[in-house]
Amino acid sequence: LAVIPGGSSVPCIPKNICEDVPMDFDGLMGVRSGLGTAAVIVMNKDVDIIRAISRLSYFYKHESCGQCTPCREGARWLSEIMERMEQGNAEYDEITALHEITKQIEGHT
Repeated sequence: LAVIPGGSSVPCIPKNICEDVPMDFDGLMGVRSGLGTAAVIVMNKDVDIIRAISRLSYFYKHESCGQCTPCREGARWLSEIMERMEQGNAEYDEITALHEITKQIEGHT
């Protein structure tokens, strides 16, 4: 289904892209992901990816150092939205909100 190539703080890449991209810094940057800690997480089709990302968001909500506002507030918002998605209670507009929040957090950690 998908691979998180550089630990839980880098974007997932779908299986079809993962099959062709070199797992190095430049290759992963080219597909808008990253090498990060190089802690590879592989998710097969049996994994509920919404639940997995919700769990990661919950982790970051509690483990954010809190030094910068985008991470401190954004991690909480991400976790709350992902929890609603996991339960089937999210609004369609929250998909866009997730993207916008992640772009505000990106690069602050």
